[in-house]
Amino acid sequence: MNVIPLQSDDPVLALANALSEASPLKLWSVIVSCLGDCAQAGRGEVSGLVLSTLVERIGLQPQAMRVALHRLKRDGWVDSRREGRVGFHRLTDSAKAQTRAVADRVYGAQVDLAPCRLVGFPPDAPDALALLPEAVSAVPISRSFALVCGLDVDLPEDWLVAAPERGNWPGWVREALDEAACEAEFAALASALPAVAAVPDDPLDRFALRVLVLHGWRRLVLRSNPAAEAALGLDRAEVMCRTRVAELLDALGPAQPDQVAS
Repeated sequence: MNVIPLQSDDPVLALANALSEASPLKLWSVIVSCLGDCAQAGRGEVSGLVLSTLVERIGLQPQAMRVALHRLKRDGWVDSRREGRVGFHRLTDSAKAQTRAVADRVYGAQVDLAPCRLVGFPPDAPDALALLPEAVSAVPISRSFALVCGLDVDLPEDWLVAAPERGNWPGWVREALDEAACEAEFAALASALPAVAAVPDDPLDRFALRVLVLHGWRRLVLRSNPAAEAALGLDRAEVMCRTRVAELLDALGPAQPDQVAS
């Protein structure tokens, strides 16, 4: 799904195109970002008129909304209702529970880094990482070694466990951690974000910018590996990007879809 060509004097389309260059904007995912942010702001549902206006403003095709919403309903992410000819859409209870579970990671300030351990697996344990609890994250750095962080769990006795000095990594390990922590993508997003001073007055533009900023940030921060972040420490692009995103979202204000269209 293509975004219309970049206009340098239009911060909404400029950001939409920058995000699309990194990874094509998927309409269903943008809708989830929008509805999730509206739910976070205490606005339970958004009209189809507002969604169509938003989608068109960021350069996507409103005609594709029917397919995107059908997919989201089928997958249990969206509930809809109608008042006359107008449809209203909201996240399902299960979808809201999933968004709440990651709200701190998406909206929160920088959290304390969990301890990071270097573990080595026995040669006969090729699926060793599958033994870790879900709350523990890991970054494989070779066939036999991984960096693990999370809860202070008991690891198998036949694993080699060491506590390396955070940030003091050979170049090849640093490359693996940078990739797992989406360092290049966070740096690119931070560079693409408009300046706080350029926040527009128009309610639609502010709403569109907020959805785009949050969408670009959300899809990155939920893909970034917490174990890689812990291993890199605070000297990483995600920290700078998180600060810029927080400042911009604060300047744009909370989601106010009721001001966009009627």
